[in-house]
Amino acid sequence: MINSFFKQLPEPYKRLWNSISLRRKKQFLLLVLLTLGASFAEIFSIGAIFPFLAVLTNPDKVLEIKELEFVWKFFGIIHSSDIFFFVTIMFILASLLSGAMRLLLIYATTRLSFGTGADISYEIYRRTLFQPYAVHINRNSAEVISGITVKASSVITQIITPILTITSSLIILILILVSLLVVDPMLTLASFGLFSVFYLFVARYYRARLFQNGSILSKQLTIVQKSLQEGLGGIRDIILSNSQRYFLSIYRNSDAAFRLFSAENYYIGASPRYIMESFGMIALALFAYTTGKSSSAINSSLPILGSLAIAAQRVLPILQQSYHGWTNIKAGQENLRNVLDLLEQSVLDENEIFNDKLISFNNQIELKAVNFQYGNKEPWVLNDINVIISKGSRVGIVGRTGNGKSTLMDLLMGLLSPTNGLLLIDGMELNQSNVREWQNLIAHVPQNIYISDSSIAENIAFGIEKSKIDISRVKEAAKKAKIADDIELLPFGYDTYAGERGVKFSGGQRQRIGIARALYRNSSVIFLDEATSALDSETERTIIDSVKELDENVTIFIVAHRLSTLEICNQVYEINDGRLRKQNI
Repeated sequence: MINSFFKQLPEPYKRLWNSISLRRKKQFLLLVLLTLGASFAEIFSIGAIFPFLAVLTNPDKVLEIKELEFVWKFFGIIHSSDIFFFVTIMFILASLLSGAMRLLLIYATTRLSFGTGADISYEIYRRTLFQPYAVHINRNSAEVISGITVKASSVITQIITPILTITSSLIILILILVSLLVVDPMLTLASFGLFSVFYLFVARYYRARLFQNGSILSKQLTIVQKSLQEGLGGIRDIILSNSQRYFLSIYRNSDAAFRLFSAENYYIGASPRYIMESFGMIALALFAYTTGKSSSAINSSLPILGSLAIAAQRVLPILQQSYHGWTNIKAGQENLRNVLDLLEQSVLDENEIFNDKLISFNNQIELKAVNFQYGNKEPWVLNDINVIISKGSRVGIVGRTGNGKSTLMDLLMGLLSPTNGLLLIDGMELNQSNVREWQNLIAHVPQNIYISDSSIAENIAFGIEKSKIDISRVKEAAKKAKIADDIELLPFGYDTYAGERGVKFSGGQRQRIGIARALYRNSSVIFLDEATSALDSETERTIIDSVKELDENVTIFIVAHRLSTLEICNQVYEINDGRLRKQNI
């Protein structure tokens, strides 16, 4: 039944419902049942008001009500003075029950909405991490980060929580109105009709404005995230170029616009409440004035007036909650679409086994008639590459900047797929079904080593939980990479924190940590992609000596600008205008 209901909703909400796990859907159904319980508690609380006020004005008359005779007999109530104590207790119990149920409902709603938000945020991050490398290099990371963090959170506050709140509010509202119709049908219909017409008018008036504001907020949020990321990421160059004001200007303009439109949305959502509260009090005053002209009328009308006043105190916040939830939903449309696009990224399951015959590397790597371009309208980066690399080879690749060296490495590592041609590992074609098995056998040491703000041991055993790190393997890898002596001189040794992006270490030390990381993995193939190009000659010599002493069964690819870096290689190729030519050593 719930699924059928959501199939009738507009496309974004249908997509959101389909992305929610079965466990959360079951919790949503339980929330609906809890809402029904809270609704009946609310009705019981309102229903207890009428006899309470009636006893205050005319207790003897209440005792004469035939429909309640069984209640008085059951509790042994004979005199009218006894009724007052009974209805007071009932009113207090009803109020406590109503409050407790509402607290429980708010707790359950909040837990469900934020739990669902956590699921969504995790799923976006999972799908993003498992996207092909080609996807990552063609989009802005700031947009993805804002989608995973801020925009996913806004889906909680602007979409999921309001939907749950509106659902529970409507159920409670309908049942309260049914109970009020019993007390005074005409006054109930008139007052509720007035309130509803007002909220519908306001909603229609602000609908387009909220949607427009939501689109602006989504764009400004991405710009804010981008300015922060670029400003903090390039802080050294910013300080040296004295360009702080430029980045501050971008941030201030975007952040100010974001907060301005957020404030406008909040005002649109909150303001009707105070108008309706004023109108409600005026209506009650007029009703009291009309009936107050007669003492007999005021006595008979006081219970009705009190019931309606308390009911209005319950109904108006519910109407306001529903309206405020609706404003959030309208303003959050653009964020919802952005989050759904990230949530629906197609990705192969990381736990799925794709091929019965796992790829292995025992003999050779072959590139056969390989061509590559980044897009249909982009120029060809590689042209007709044919080469065979035997296991254990030391392969050097040289060439001018922009001639395709790094692209060739990315193809060999399975990060990119050939536009035409084949990449064969021991005669087996490398493709999406076995590329992960190949990548488990290789390690990459780039020019700029990524060092996380964690211990040296965690950086060498990168991507492994701290409790599962084999410290003896860490030390052995560091020794082979000729970084062990430097680490052991530190006060905390392998537990020393590296600092953000490894700022506490020199360029050569970072490169050797990168090599140690590759060695920790026991990789069969190591790619050094211009890993020494930014180092001085002495440091480069030390690192090349470290590489030279590696196991002879490890295949090593070295990309470099200088031929001197490739002296340990037994095969050297030059790439020029996308074509690969073998060089004499």
